Amino acid sequence: MKDLSIPLDIDNLKVISQTLDTKGNIIITVESICTKTTCHKCGKDATKRYGYGSLMEYRHTSVFDTPVILRIKPVRYECEHCEPPGTTTTERYNWVAEGGKITKGLEEYLLRCVINSTIQDVAKKERISYKTVQTMLNNLIHREIDWSQYSDLETIGIDEISNRKSHQDFIAVISAKDKYSITILGVLDSRKKDDVLKFLESIPDHLKKTVKQVCTDMYDGFVNSAIEVFGKQKVVVDRYHVSKLYRGALDNVRIKEMKRLKSILPSEEYSELEGMMWILRKQYECLSKEEKRKLETLYKHSPLLKKAHSYALKLTHIFNTHHDRKSAMAKLDRWIISVEKIGLSCFNTFIKTLNKHKGSIANYFKNRSTSGFVEGLNNKIKVIKRRCYGFFKTDSLFQRLTIDLNGYRMLGL
Repeated sequence: MKDLSIPLDIDNLKVISQTLDTKGNIIITVESICTKTTCHKCGKDATKRYGYGSLMEYRHTSVFDTPVILRIKPVRYECEHCEPPGTTTTERYNWVAEGGKITKGLEEYLLRCVINSTIQDVAKKERISYKTVQTMLNNLIHREIDWSQYSDLETIGIDEISNRKSHQDFIAVISAKDKYSITILGVLDSRKKDDVLKFLESIPDHLKKTVKQVCTDMYDGFVNSAIEVFGKQKVVVDRYHVSKLYRGALDNVRIKEMKRLKSILPSEEYSELEGMMWILRKQYECLSKEEKRKLETLYKHSPLLKKAHSYALKLTHIFNTHHDRKSAMAKLDRWIISVEKIGLSCFNTFIKTLNKHKGSIANYFKNRSTSGFVEGLNNKIKVIKRRCYGFFKTDSLFQRLTIDLNGYRMLGL
């Protein structure tokens, strides 16, 4: 180590010597330049030196991919304020991470490493124990929500993702969106109403008052628990979940009609109707001339599909047009009456759902809020779960998602 000098990034330490141990680790012997510590008994400053404690070693950030270990003999101090006298305290270091094995500098570095990676991978790459990395996470990332970190929730989103494919096993993800960021508030083991309600009720009262809207799909467990906590006026059923239902009804008509047409039309004429699924899902003004021609041909062969498509477009137009809540409710009511009057039964199931959640659906027109940010968040969560499955089953999923989704923001990266 004669030709290498490493500047230390901890201000209150003085470097005494640098060497290599038998494992190739860089050993930096240091001493503290502090002249006092806090008495563990009375809490006052102890300034009278009283020898040294046992030699301590702390892992620090690596240099040239080589582990660095700080070696120090902590000073012991005798407290002159305690009665009876003779109480001694070993100096404490503000640069040592909780747990007493690594420095805070290494702790922050490990947190950056864990972003988009697994605990096991980081432990192997950094040649450090799994337990040390887990301790770092527990120190820096809470295993559950810390409400003291929030001053304004603004928009809450509730959605679920499947925990196991092809199983009725769901977890509920509750998130919040303000002007600047999206944050995970909770990851619940189930989507049952009681579990969701319990979490929403745990939000401190002063934060509940900052919530302007709660965006969710039409699952009763989410809607009803949100209504109980925040009231009907703040619950917004996402318009894209609504559109998925009435477009699904239109798709059912299309499938049946295309099957019928295939059986009665010549193959050449039927082949002209290829790609109708995507044409029917577009706004008419967005269609090309060729797509409009195909649509008119389909209308000619299937008046039922023409009628169903027309009413689906009318409903989309209502959501796309700027209405206030009252006028939007009136338009939705007229749409329902018109559909029932002409006997367009393909929308019967959808209309039942629309009537059930009409108030929450109409709340969309207040601020035109959607849970699009929740869907985007859930897509990221699914990727994380797939990538990390089997590597940290014992870890907190809330902790893992907080690291990956908010880690860059928290670290200022």
